[in-house]
Amino acid sequence: MKIKFLFSVLIISMVFLESDHIHNHSHNNEFGMAIGIVPGHDQEDDNVGLHLHYIIGLGEDNDFGIGFSVESIVDEHKHNSISLIGTYHFDSGYTIAYAPGILFKDHDGKTESTFAQHLEFYYEFEFGKFHIGPQFDIGFEDNEIHYMLGLHLGIDIEGKD
Repeated sequence: MKIKFLFSVLIISMVFLESDHIHNHSHNNEFGMAIGIVPGHDQEDDNVGLHLHYIIGLGEDNDFGIGFSVESIVDEHKHNSISLIGTYHFDSGYTIAYAPGILFKDHDGKTESTFAQHLEFYYEFEFGKFHIGPQFDIGFEDNEIHYMLGLHLGIDIEGKD
């Protein structure tokens, strides 16, 4: 129930805050992270999720980006993944990302690896080189799907003048 409430607040906030926000996207190289709640992953209670990425902007306005990402779910299975990540920044402040990679997971004392994919959606409020906003991630692995509701934080390493 609390996850549905948080998701509803996230969506409503994004809709209302978008109307007054002017986005001056100028990311060149970006270091970002997201921290949030991963509900009921692997039949466990809610866990903390952490996502880190470094993205290099491509193109004249850096709308596209490519980089490297790491994700971890703090649970008993030591759920960690590394991925290549591609992003698209919309002029409105929204970003969508796709990250195919390798999942490393502890199972009966052994580390297993498998293919995994993540879709990420976030909105950015800019404060100079810093940006912050709500983020929603969906992870696809084997026959499982997990999601994370969280907060995206980022810093532009180099911006266009």
